[in-house]
Amino acid sequence: MSGEAVDRLAELEGLRDWCESNQFDLEEIDSSELVLTDREAGSVWSVFGVDDWIQIKGLVLDEVEPGSALCLTLARLHDRLLGCRFSVDAQQGLIIIVDLMPSCRTAAAIGEAVMQMQAIIDHTSELLEDVIEREMEADDRTIDQAFGLEGSRRLH
Repeated sequence: MSGEAVDRLAELEGLRDWCESNQFDLEEIDSSELVLTDREAGSVWSVFGVDDWIQIKGLVLDEVEPGSALCLTLARLHDRLLGCRFSVDAQQGLIIIVDLMPSCRTAAAIGEAVMQMQAIIDHTSELLEDVIEREMEADDRTIDQAFGLEGSRRLH
């Protein structure tokens, strides 16, 4: 990105084009908040400007009670160095969050982050639902299997 700061997130060069080519609707809430909606999958992503940083949030599971099994499983997921984190929001939804530093304040970085986080949700939502239902944390091997890493050489 050039040295010029963009006042409105919706005006980031190439963002509208990225949304159109990837079948996302872009709604501008205000100058520092956008909502991106995947037309095909229905996933919704909130994009916030926080100073020069960008924060992107997406819902993983609705109405979650953060018990110890879920907390332990999320800690194991964080250990995978996914580049994002999980949290429970005020409405008790499990969300996935990424913070993009000022040098990543680009349409390409936003698009890549959204696609990567959607892939993480796709790989982990069934696992997380099972953890919540059974109230038993997922072990490292189960998490590896969720990501298709059954032959992983990861030390457990």
